[in-house]
Amino acid sequence: MEVLSLGEKVKKRRKELNMTLKDVAGNRVTPGQISLVESSKSNPSMDLLDYLAETLDVSVEYFMESESTQADRICKYFAQMAEVHIELEELDKAAKYIEKGDRYIEKYNLILPEAKNLYLKGMLEIRKKNFTKAFDYLFQCNIIYSTHNFKGSYIDNFMLVAKTCMQDESLPMAISYFHKSEALFEEGVLTDEIMLAKVYFYLAIAYKKSGNLEKSKEYTLKSTEKFEIMSDKKAYGQFLTRLAEKNEVEGNFEEAFKYSAMSLEIFHDILGESEMGEIELNLGKLYEDFENYEDALEHYRKAETIYSKDPKKITEVYLHLALCLANLNRKEATYEMLQRLDRMILEEDFLGNIELYRVKSKVESLFKNTRGAVNNLILALNTAKEKKLKKEEAEIMLLMAKFYLDKGKTVDSFKLLEKSMSMMKEGEVEA
Repeated sequence: MEVLSLGEKVKKRRKELNMTLKDVAGNRVTPGQISLVESSKSNPSMDLLDYLAETLDVSVEYFMESESTQADRICKYFAQMAEVHIELEELDKAAKYIEKGDRYIEKYNLILPEAKNLYLKGMLEIRKKNFTKAFDYLFQCNIIYSTHNFKGSYIDNFMLVAKTCMQDESLPMAISYFHKSEALFEEGVLTDEIMLAKVYFYLAIAYKKSGNLEKSKEYTLKSTEKFEIMSDKKAYGQFLTRLAEKNEVEGNFEEAFKYSAMSLEIFHDILGESEMGEIELNLGKLYEDFENYEDALEHYRKAETIYSKDPKKITEVYLHLALCLANLNRKEATYEMLQRLDRMILEEDFLGNIELYRVKSKVESLFKNTRGAVNNLILALNTAKEKKLKKEEAEIMLLMAKFYLDKGKTVDSFKLLEKSMSMMKEGEVEA
């Protein structure tokens, strides 16, 4: 990776396109002027810069990006790679990436990348169990943050020290640093609700380890409340919206903007998940129609994960799962699913119960239990009649008619078919 001056960028791009100085100059300027730009002996005007960008098929922004900005981006890459290798326990590789970053940091006097590299050195030494050295690096990192008023960057250091101390059974220090992290939220320096929930969680664990059960219970409740809000994405989005409105009223526009953006992102996620749920559910239905029950099952399971918090949709998924499992002759799993549906569908949900009876009838039929299949259709029919659900009543009669016809009971089949058709003709059921 290299940092290029403006002239070097022009020359590099010209070479990539196999163009001569004369080709680039065209009728706009002389080849000599292009040569002066490439050797950094002349700074191009904005008009010439626009011309060069168009001729060399790059953006003006590419040419205007400063060397320090390029170096900063390269350092971010090295830092990411170092952190990845630390997580993979490939510590020598991580150290090499940190060293690469240090060279750019020193040459271009990069402040935040220097702090990040000190943090990574701290992580590296912790993995090597060199805690004194690690904490020294993290202390140096915090000096940079403090000097340049980057208070929001403290959290990573505090949490790393706290977790390390907790693992090393230095519980008083761990609790102290978790509280330092908590203070960043209380002082309004940080507003990341997920991180705050994690701080509460670790405080609960640390206090339990130290034997202070009252404090552990206090922070367990706090973390639970936060995580419950966040697990319900819609409720969390509404919570963030209220925070945005509160900050707007108080005149904190930057905070209001941040919370509104977070809220919008969550609602976009909800819409995306809903769409993916529909896709997975309908893919399952398609495979079920093709009698490819293994693939259907796979897609229904994905839909189940997505719709876990949506009672209406998860019921639909479970109904299909029950039929799918029955078609795969997995009796135990099928009946477990039907029992789950029995618990989920409320007594007053008449349409839901009718659909469940119909699914149970199909299941019993697949398992060659004729009596069970008929009895469930009768239960569905009685519910439809009692609640005057004419459309469902007619549909169930048609199902029973087909069932009796398959069993050779022609007379009973035609009676039910005639009754069903009569209801439709009389306008009791929509066509």
